[in-house]
Amino acid sequence: MSAIETKKRIPVDPTSDLLDMHLIELGEECARFVALLQALRSMAAIPEWLSEEERSRTDADLYASLSHLSNHVQPALEEWDGLIDAMPDDDEDDSTE
Repeated sequence: MSAIETKKRIPVDPTSDLLDMHLIELGEECARFVALLQALRSMAAIPEWLSEEERSRTDADLYASLSHLSNHVQPALEEWDGLIDAMPDDDEDDSTE
């Protein structure tokens, strides 16, 4: 199930559907990246079991995972910054009392 299809909410305040989507994607991809990194380390620990094709595929998957992470980090930061900028300043809240 893709992050866009899910209805999970990330407990971040302020939030938006766009920010939630990016954060869900980042969480899922971080888990995939860690698994790929562990697989690569396992391959390095037992090189006699390693095929060149398997190593190349894992290297390519790791690169793709990094690229996917990169594609969600900047938009998430921009969305978060926009939400923070739209919030009233604490000073503004105090002046209304």
